[in-house]
Amino acid sequence: MREIVSDQTHSAGLEARTQRALNEEMVVSLLAKGGQYEVRSFGRVYDVDIITETCTCSDWQQRKPDGGCKHLRRVDHEIKQGHVPRPDGRLPM
Repeated sequence: MREIVSDQTHSAGLEARTQRALNEEMVVSLLAKGGQYEVRSFGRVYDVDIITETCTCSDWQQRKPDGGCKHLRRVDHEIKQGHVPRPDGRLPM
């Protein structure tokens, strides 16, 4: 289960991957309904499936960390904050 992160959450005390998810420059876009997102980070592009909780990054492929990689966590955060459409494709209110 990924850590719950909001704008009110202070980064101190958050797990390191969650801190990186919030602090690193990333651009998140919905690719397809059903939870397919693209994350652009440091010149690389990763495919994230928020429903199956998978990512194409090496951290996820090699370690499958509890709570997900930083890309999964960032997508989760962006959805919860209403910055990107939800997995069903609906825009945030």
